[in-house]
Amino acid sequence: MSHGLFIVFEGGEGSGKSTQVERLYRRLAETQRKALPVREPGTTPLGLHLREYLKSKQPLTPESELLLFAAARAQLVADHIRPSLERGFIVMSDRFSGSTVAYQGYGRAVRRDVIDYLNDYATGGLNPDVTFLLDIDPEEGLHRVGKPQLQLALSPDASAEVGRADVEGHRRFEDQPLAFHNRVRRGYLDLAKDNPGWRTLDARLPEEELAEQVWDIVLPLLPRLTSDPPVVSTPALL
Repeated sequence: MSHGLFIVFEGGEGSGKSTQVERLYRRLAETQRKALPVREPGTTPLGLHLREYLKSKQPLTPESELLLFAAARAQLVADHIRPSLERGFIVMSDRFSGSTVAYQGYGRAVRRDVIDYLNDYATGGLNPDVTFLLDIDPEEGLHRVGKPQLQLALSPDASAEVGRADVEGHRRFEDQPLAFHNRVRRGYLDLAKDNPGWRTLDARLPEEELAEQVWDIVLPLLPRLTSDPPVVSTPALL
């Protein structure tokens, strides 16, 4: 069986994850590597339906949100990530299980043991080979994404509605207080500290410089891949 490489990009709002996934995808294409970009939620029909539902801003309890993201992740792993890894692909995911720990765990105070169980169950125990945490101060990140209600987020009296401040560009939960985003960042930093497979990068750097740092870490991992003869990268499934 061939074994690919599983790379995940994590980070808060405005950290530039999607940009770095796209840059790495193009770089791998230049080297004729088989690469597959995916994102959460998305890529699968279930993930896309979840994205649309989240755009509706219908209220969700933290527990409901946790279960929805777990269901979408299970489908993504089954349909795309695991089969592609078995074929020797380099799979790059814009968010994975770390987002659930940071957002629903630290951000919304859902029990960590419940999150860990669901993450493991949804992924079948699949873990990334390397996870890039693009770290940025939440206030700067919110400015980057042009959050219309940034002043609400900076207010201690702002609503603490559940969920992410944006769902990859859709900005579902714009009225989250800054304290929420600070908790999310703390969650990410704790994950990076506790997991040797995580690499923390300064998301304030120019995107070209950040892309070079990512490439310097990924490049030594490429020779160990076992796969069929290299082909041009697959079309993006984002």
